[in-house]
Amino acid sequence: MIEIIEEAPDAVTLRLRIVDSADFLPGQYYNVRMTVPGRTGPVQRAYSVASSPIPDSSIIDIGVREVPGGLISPQLVRGLSVGDQVQVRGPVGRFTWTKDDGGPVLLVGAGSGVVPLMSMIRYAVAADLDIPVRLVCSSSSFDSAFYHRDLANLAEQHSWLEVVHTLTRDLSDARATHHRRIDHRMVAEAVAGQLPRRAYICGPPAMVEEVQGWLGELAIDPAGVRVEKYD
Repeated sequence: MIEIIEEAPDAVTLRLRIVDSADFLPGQYYNVRMTVPGRTGPVQRAYSVASSPIPDSSIIDIGVREVPGGLISPQLVRGLSVGDQVQVRGPVGRFTWTKDDGGPVLLVGAGSGVVPLMSMIRYAVAADLDIPVRLVCSSSSFDSAFYHRDLANLAEQHSWLEVVHTLTRDLSDARATHHRRIDHRMVAEAVAGQLPRRAYICGPPAMVEEVQGWLGELAIDPAGVRVEKYD
């Protein structure tokens, strides 16, 4: 562990240096294994990478939000210090995007589902791409949203990136474009004038399935849609 970055009161970025590193692709995840009191063997959970594989894939940022009563996430968010060792295995997953996949790209994420989408955005920045990317991200409140400061800075610096925030609990925060759950109208607005060639949806299963269905109704080619469900 080389750094712990607080993202929200209940969420952190853990920056790790991988000893036996393997190149990962934007959107992939690593399995974290930890010993848990009362369990006979290690417990494993998957956490997505939020960083870009370039310029250095041996350093990864994983985003972790504490799940009340969870076996691993409370330890990762509150129980680690810089210098601690964390056992990880990976990279894993086919929920990936690189410049070869092209664009325009639509990214839709809710809660921790924004983490792998952030990896894709940071990769586009690091690779100096200008492929249009539109991100729609849902959070309970603006201050609990993963990477909201970084996203604001990146959107200001790069004209190809557009970020749309929607909040489900804080209905008065003017920093958000919308104040409701992601719905059909919001998705229709996101594809209007910029039909995506690739779309990536990540978050709770119900949200993912609904957005996937709405994209089909909006004539987005299903072959270009990738999903990742977070339970």
